[in-house]
Amino acid sequence: MAQQTNDIEKTELWSLASKLVSFDTVSAHSNSEAIEYLADYAREAGLQVRVLTDEIDGIKKSSLLAWAGPAAEDGLIISGHTDVVPFDGQPGWQYDPLVMQRSGDSVYGRGVTDMKVFIAQAFVAAKELDLTQLQRPLVFILTYDEEVAGQGSGRLVKTLPKQFTEVPLPKVALIGEPTDYEIFPAHKGYASFDVRVHGKGGHSSVPAKGLNAIDKMSDVIRIVREMDHELQAHTTTENKTLFAECPYSAFNYGMIHGGLAPNMIADTCRLTLSLRIIPDDDFGEILKKLQTRFDHEITANMRESGPECGVFIENIVMTPPLKSQTDHPLAHMLSNIMERPLNQGAPYATDGGQFAALGIQSYICGPGALAEAHQPNESLSIENFLSGQERITRLIQQWCIADHQ
Repeated sequence: MAQQTNDIEKTELWSLASKLVSFDTVSAHSNSEAIEYLADYAREAGLQVRVLTDEIDGIKKSSLLAWAGPAAEDGLIISGHTDVVPFDGQPGWQYDPLVMQRSGDSVYGRGVTDMKVFIAQAFVAAKELDLTQLQRPLVFILTYDEEVAGQGSGRLVKTLPKQFTEVPLPKVALIGEPTDYEIFPAHKGYASFDVRVHGKGGHSSVPAKGLNAIDKMSDVIRIVREMDHELQAHTTTENKTLFAECPYSAFNYGMIHGGLAPNMIADTCRLTLSLRIIPDDDFGEILKKLQTRFDHEITANMRESGPECGVFIENIVMTPPLKSQTDHPLAHMLSNIMERPLNQGAPYATDGGQFAALGIQSYICGPGALAEAHQPNESLSIENFLSGQERITRLIQQWCIADHQ
């Protein structure tokens, strides 16, 4: 093990990781203070740095690009998101979520598993390496709002190629989501959207003079259920291997709201759906088919009650699926370092789906455990806390310094 566990709190890794945990980077808040801190750390480590800022709902958001090495091809991206899920109001916390602390064989705090410790491991690894030895570029990309359908990386990829003028943008990436060192070359996409039914209100004593939106929502649910069955029949042998528990795209009925009072005809009803999308399915086509069926089977009859009546799909957010090459040299290298095969897909979406639009082969692998992500008393084993930096160091040495061709 890289360090004696008794000395863990004296390490550079502990210092950086605990500092990152102390920043409240819940997705609804700004992450800019954490990014500025990491930017300073990266400069001290000898990396070139660029901070990009956005504003979402009046809140400043930041992404970090940092790099070192020559202007050569075949570099490596190490990527992570700086935002975390909320902890206020989450029952069960026995530790301060913003204070990383050790208890027994684990460290605790919001983000230790998803995924601030990974970020710290990667940055400390870079700081302790001689970056003048790099034969290929080493690039760090840190994002915001990955927990909100990847909207940070979704914005970033639109300008990312233009940001890399000093070194070429690498075409391979390690994304340190919690996998307990399993390596996922693929994951499903994630989308959420609202289906709004607009009917015609009125007094419940004369139902024929209105058009009940809740009643019409039952037809929406019927159509979604039928499409869900169609999607279940559309899978492949590869997807059955990658996503054994659910090898097809699947809808989830998340929330439903409608009506104002029991003695009023409901004029509106809203259903929020999510969809987990296998790499072979086209979300745009699924959505188009849904809207077409809504139009033909529901809205056409509703228009007799008024031109404003109908079924509408709104508030669409989406993170694309990912399917990277399992025979890529980086895949083999990761498999050797982690001593794991590449035969599963991640059950969640990541920034890798957004990066795929730029032709980047992303591999999902990190020290955290999925069972601990988003949980009260989020934890990471001491063993994985310490071993991650060494594994990242080996990857950088083998990919960016040694001749791996």
